[in-house]
Amino acid sequence: MSRVLTGKVRRVGNSMAIIIPKELLEESGAREGDTIKLSLAIPRATRETRLESIAGMDRKARPFAREKRDRF
Repeated sequence: MSRVLTGKVRRVGNSMAIIIPKELLEESGAREGDTIKLSLAIPRATRETRLESIAGMDRKARPFAREKRDRF
């Protein structure tokens, strides 16, 4: 089961942290030191550009075209 959490990102030393409410931690059974999975929503306005950069795609690149001499 998953839950949606809205929280603030806060600075903790040189790192950033998200505060998880105690009730949610108790419900999930998570404890200090446990590894959890976190899913972040990418805003629609930047989604396509960010997904392209993650995939290593370049919009300025030409489409791949095989040359006939490579086929024979």
